[in-house]
Amino acid sequence: MTGGTSGIGLAIAAQLAAAGMRVAVLSDAPQQELESAVAEGRLVAAIRTDISDAAAVTTAVAAIEAAHGPITRLVNNAAIWMPNPVPESPIALFDRHIDVNLKGSFYVTQAVIPGMIAAGGGSIVFVGSVSGIAGRAGDSAYSASKAGVAMLSRTLAAELGPKNIRINCVCPGAVATPLTAGLRTADGEQAIAALMVGHPSPRRAFFMEPEQIANIVCFLLDDRSNALHGAVITADEGLTATM
Repeated sequence: MTGGTSGIGLAIAAQLAAAGMRVAVLSDAPQQELESAVAEGRLVAAIRTDISDAAAVTTAVAAIEAAHGPITRLVNNAAIWMPNPVPESPIALFDRHIDVNLKGSFYVTQAVIPGMIAAGGGSIVFVGSVSGIAGRAGDSAYSASKAGVAMLSRTLAAELGPKNIRINCVCPGAVATPLTAGLRTADGEQAIAALMVGHPSPRRAFFMEPEQIANIVCFLLDDRSNALHGAVITADEGLTATM
């Protein structure tokens, strides 16, 4: 999987490891953090990788397969998010979102597919976002990249289903992770309180926990969900139901 050392990715890795899976991660986290995760037994391998670098991804995937065999489960989770209000947004900031969130997901999937086909099939889950379904002012780069992730998952599902590879996409709403820490401030709480007036969340909570999304991702990876293929699943406690 990608990005498995914090937030949603960490929760996914923990659940997969608890279920007895050997979890390997491609991440841009500090090397010491990656080594600690392996030493603690949370991961069988962790390779510091910029997934926007196709050559680096190919090398990292080959190293994992050489050490642990073909990859039959993949979670494309790594992403960046930085607001980019226009017209002052630097073009480089838009490009970086596309490079990491969209192209990075494609590079990792492309590198894994040959081994997955040779192994007889597998399952892939992309982590998108409700921001790729309902636009948000000031987030054109992130929203466009995540909309692309959802469509990439559906397109690859159409192509790879006949090769016994199931592909689905989960689009979380607001999740309490390091990525959203900037929203969980005094000013942010005031804005969230206003949003909650029309939010249909049964828990009456705006932020979900990473484990809630991990539950869905791990289910989609498992054969119990074999009726789901090419699905884009919104996991936002009803946020977009009223937008």
